[in-house]
Amino acid sequence: MIEQPVTFLLPKPWEGVHFRRDRIGAINFLVGPNGSGKSRFADSLRQALPGARLLGTDRLSGMGANSGFGLWGDNLAAGYQKGHFQHFKSAGSNYGSGVDTYILLEERPDIRIMVEATLSSLFNRNIQIEWDSGNLVPKAVSGKTGDSYRVDRDECHGIRELLVLLSHLYNDENKYLIIDEPELNLHPQYQSFLMQEIRAVAGDPNAGGRKKGVFLITHSPFMIDLRGMEDLASVLSFSSHHTAPVSIGGVEGRAAERLTSLVPRLNVHHKQLFFSDNPIFVEGILDAQIIEAIQERRRVSITAAGSCIIDVGGCEEVNKYLELCRALSKSAFFLYDLDSLFLGNLRQCIRADGEVAEFLSALGLGRDFGDYCGELDRKLTDAVKAVTSSQPGDEALEELKSYIKSVEEDGKLVNKGLARARVAVLTDLSARRNVIAPVIGEALALEIEGRRNRIVEILRTKNVFLLPGGALEHYLPSYNGHRYSMNDSVKRKAVEDEVVALSSGQYDDSRDRRYGALFESIAYLPAKAPVDTDAVLLSYLSDYVHQLQGLVVTHAEWTGDHLNGHFLASANGLGKFFEVIDFKRAGRDEFAATIRVRGIDQRIVKVTHETNAGMRRFMLETVATPATA
Repeated sequence: MIEQPVTFLLPKPWEGVHFRRDRIGAINFLVGPNGSGKSRFADSLRQALPGARLLGTDRLSGMGANSGFGLWGDNLAAGYQKGHFQHFKSAGSNYGSGVDTYILLEERPDIRIMVEATLSSLFNRNIQIEWDSGNLVPKAVSGKTGDSYRVDRDECHGIRELLVLLSHLYNDENKYLIIDEPELNLHPQYQSFLMQEIRAVAGDPNAGGRKKGVFLITHSPFMIDLRGMEDLASVLSFSSHHTAPVSIGGVEGRAAERLTSLVPRLNVHHKQLFFSDNPIFVEGILDAQIIEAIQERRRVSITAAGSCIIDVGGCEEVNKYLELCRALSKSAFFLYDLDSLFLGNLRQCIRADGEVAEFLSALGLGRDFGDYCGELDRKLTDAVKAVTSSQPGDEALEELKSYIKSVEEDGKLVNKGLARARVAVLTDLSARRNVIAPVIGEALALEIEGRRNRIVEILRTKNVFLLPGGALEHYLPSYNGHRYSMNDSVKRKAVEDEVVALSSGQYDDSRDRRYGALFESIAYLPAKAPVDTDAVLLSYLSDYVHQLQGLVVTHAEWTGDHLNGHFLASANGLGKFFEVIDFKRAGRDEFAATIRVRGIDQRIVKVTHETNAGMRRFMLETVATPATA
């Protein structure tokens, strides 16, 4: 960490948010959804940190060939005039432009050597800085062909990006470097390479050498290079609600140990969580596939809602992501199989939640979630004993009893074996209540179900969706595997069959009944309805109908062709959207017309002189065959 124990105040829109400089990491990752204000934060940060250099998203603006726009336009076609060097430097330091890069390379041959050596190694390019009639002209020479060309105007964007980024990264004159979207124009491999170079330079700027504090404002999971808890603590997470950015703090004990073990396993897929306010976590890839298939047939979009589905591999891993999202103040969603309540550390993750404690207390159920679940354990243990001690010969129970026997250790049910036996009985109580309830007793069955349902309700308040009927595959009618010992290959076949059937629309009218509690949970997940193009279309149509009514009154001799000609010639452009395909007058001011939506032959609307266009008292209809005039 950079040891400068000074507090600074960030300007609006984060006024009142303090960051201690001794909390700033060598590399800081500023992440979050689109529109969350990260770029504005970058400018605030530049003002708050003396000696900070910002490279904005438009750092290459105006520096390309035939550029008639941007900060400098084509005034740079002949090169960089020496008399304007100070203006170029000012544009860089004040506005985050990269236009001062070539002046920096001219004035600092040590930086130029480092940049040229790097680009030569990567791309077989040599950089040359030439003077021509008092203008500095940066050129590149291809190591393969020997061709020379303007590097700032004729080189590809990726190489120019690297040249600008590396030049300022190697520049030891600035204590801090802030890069807005460093991934711009860079291939993923070169994003990773840039991170290697940043790692080599990042550090305490007061320690000497070329070390500097680096802030990366990024949308790319390739740029989130986390190697330990210190890196994770250097993540500043932004929200689309424009609340103050959040970093992990105060994570101790077992929670810190679990996050420490999680960091090395965060791959590019998992790192999507940093870019969403409401990521969705599931245990496996098959869970993600069936959820996506169901949401697609519901015609809603998870990604349009700024969310994503992340499969993490087992309930124990999901629990770690639960803790991570809590630490980052993300309202994440989690879908769990029933066994996570008994075999993972879900209870411990939820137990310390103050809102859960208040919820339990309000229901008169105490305040400790762990204690409440523990009572369910005891009731289920009684149910397991009732099942195992039932009379032999009941074929409906033999499979369950055989499974319970298989999880014993030295003839006893202990630890995870007992937990699995409890899950099996609870699963069967959901699927075969008529078989299990008579064996364990109706009173015990009701008490177990009531407590289970209350736990499901409690967890839902925290966006944790527990499948009360067991594993996800229990909700797939195509699944024909073992009821208690899940088989991935059988589950995969069931998911494939369900996805195919869903894609055909076979269950469009019965999805809720087919998938039961699974469908109910999925319906709670973040999603957005399709874009409503009709809302915009009807707005234009309202104007069209209103004008049509006026034209009919003022031009008593006009036919449908006259009306269409008028709209096509009109500057308002409504004739591009609609045309009259049937028009009949019933009197001077009375008429009936059929209007077709151009380009969508099967969409029509019928209107008359009495239609209230302002209130949109008309209806778009879909016809089987295109209407004709």
